[in-house]
Amino acid sequence: MTAAAIPLAQAQAAEWGTLTGKFVVQGKVLPPAVQFPAGVCGGGPILDETLLVGPKGELKNVAIWIAPNRDEIAPLPHPDYQKLVGAPIFLDNLACVFVPRLQVIWTARPVHFRNRDPIAHNYRIDGFNKTINALVTPGVVQIHTFEDQEPVPMPVSCSIHPWMRSWLLIRDSPYAAATAADGTFTIENLPAGTWTFAFWHEPNGYLTGLKIGEVTTNRRGQCQITIEPDKVTDLGEILVQAKHLK
Repeated sequence: MTAAAIPLAQAQAAEWGTLTGKFVVQGKVLPPAVQFPAGVCGGGPILDETLLVGPKGELKNVAIWIAPNRDEIAPLPHPDYQKLVGAPIFLDNLACVFVPRLQVIWTARPVHFRNRDPIAHNYRIDGFNKTINALVTPGVVQIHTFEDQEPVPMPVSCSIHPWMRSWLLIRDSPYAAATAADGTFTIENLPAGTWTFAFWHEPNGYLTGLKIGEVTTNRRGQCQITIEPDKVTDLGEILVQAKHLK
């Protein structure tokens, strides 16, 4: 049974909680390098967005998701998520940059690959389950629904403009997030209980050896976190050493 097909009454029988936290880099990080000068697609200089850190160490684009082990039952989606089934998720071309750099995809929702530039782009997605290579001319939208989740974020590239890069975190559960520019993330309406979560960031992939509360992530960037019913589980500041982001 897919997540989108779970009966509403069954989902309503569960208890729910929220997970939040903030990723902060400790140590010096160089500012993003210029990948391409101004004038392309009408925008300014194009910066390397592999590592984006705010003025106080705020780390953007960390991927967080529930990654159930074989002995864990896949989580049921809260009724509020059921309302989103079929609603589009967008990945844009804007000034020769993919926006956003990291997009979270729930397989119950279609993805609209849009081109808002005056020139053509292509979306090449090299997934473990499927490879997509679609040309998108100006003003055109390509719509795709992913049938299967991917174990880690999948790269998106444009062969016409090789500096363009993005990532899709494709999961069959809505319980996933990407940190914002201030390093924070929130996943609401999680089923109460102890779940395995995975943590990933573009420069190094799995965030291994990461201290989260009283636990440490393993070689696959995973650790178990308990979600309490009707409460916000706040992980506080999660510190990432700059020397590990190479």
